[in-house]
Amino acid sequence: MYPLNQKQPWPRQQWWIAAWSGEVSRELLGRTILGEPVILYRTEDGTPTALAGVCPHRSYPLAQGTLVGDAVQCTYHGFTFDAAGACVRVPSQASVPDRSRLRHYPTVERGGTVWIWTGDPDRSDAVTIPDVLAMGMAAPGWANDISPMVTIRGRYTLLIDNLMDLSHASFIHADTIPGADYIATIPAELVDGAGSLAVRRVGRIPPNPLTRKQFPLQNGGVEQHFDAEYHAPALIRTGGDIRTEAGEPLGTQNFIHGITPETAHSVHYFVATTRDFAIADPALSAGNLAMGDRIQPQDVAAIEAVEAMLRSLAAAPTEVSCRADTGALKVRHRLARQIASEDMA
Repeated sequence: MYPLNQKQPWPRQQWWIAAWSGEVSRELLGRTILGEPVILYRTEDGTPTALAGVCPHRSYPLAQGTLVGDAVQCTYHGFTFDAAGACVRVPSQASVPDRSRLRHYPTVERGGTVWIWTGDPDRSDAVTIPDVLAMGMAAPGWANDISPMVTIRGRYTLLIDNLMDLSHASFIHADTIPGADYIATIPAELVDGAGSLAVRRVGRIPPNPLTRKQFPLQNGGVEQHFDAEYHAPALIRTGGDIRTEAGEPLGTQNFIHGITPETAHSVHYFVATTRDFAIADPALSAGNLAMGDRIQPQDVAAIEAVEAMLRSLAAAPTEVSCRADTGALKVRHRLARQIASEDMA
C-alpha cells in the first residue's frame, strides 16, 4: 500500500502502544489494532491484559462484556474467558466447545504506556520496545504532559512521513509553534544508527513568549534541537536539547509520538511532552497541553486531507521529493524491509 510497495501494510512482529496506562482499568477498553478488535483491562493484581475483542460464539463485541473477577463474560450468551483467553464457562451446558479460546496478546507496561505484541507470542521480546524511560516518560526528574489519544482517518505511514520532516512546521504550524517559521530553513543532518534513524536540526530561535515561560532567567534567544528520531514504526521522538545562544545547557524537551495502526486507513496517535526543567510548574504543563490542543488538529487535518486525496486517485501518485525528505524516505525503506522480512519468514 502506498507509500510502501508491500501488500501487507504493516509489520506484525512488532510492539505497538495499545493505550496510555491511565486508560487501562478494571473496565473493559475496546480498541482496534492492526484491523483486529482487542479488549484491554487490568486483572485484580493490576496487571494489564489484552485479549481478542470478539466472542467466538456469535461475534458479540466483548468490549460490551463485563468482568467477573479476572474473567471476561460476554453479556450476550454468558460465555466466559479467563485472563489467558481460555473459555472457562458456558452457562447453557456443562462443557466448553472446542476452538472457543480467545487470542491472548503479550503486553508490557512501561513509562506510562501499555504495549501490545501483535505477532507470534513466542517471538515477543520486551528488549525491542523503545526506551521511553530514557526519553523522560514516567522517569525521575522529568515532567510528563499526556494528551488524549486521537484516531486519525489516514494510513499510519502518512503520520510517519509527517513527523520525519519537521519542515512542515513552518507552514502548517506557523501560527501555533513559536519560532516555527525558522524550522524549514535550518540545515538537517541525518544520523543513521542500528536502533534508530534521526534527522537532526539545531537552530537559534529568537526570544518568544514560550521560551520566556520556560526559562524566565534567560534574556536572549535559545539554541534548540528539532530532532525527528525514528525508533520503530510505533514510536518517533521529536524535540531535544535546549541551550543558550552561548551553548550552555538549559534543559531537554521531548515530544513522544506513539503510532499504532487502527486499520489500513486509520491510525491511533498518542502524544506526550516530557521535560527535565521546571518540572513542578503546572502553568508550563497547562501551556504545553493547550499548545498541543492547537497543534495536533493541524497535523490531523493535513494527514486526513492527503488520505482523502490518495483514495480519490485511480492510481498511486508519482512523487516529487526534495532534500528534506531524505529521513522520511530512509524510514520508508527501513519499514519496507521489516515487512518484507516477515513475508520471507
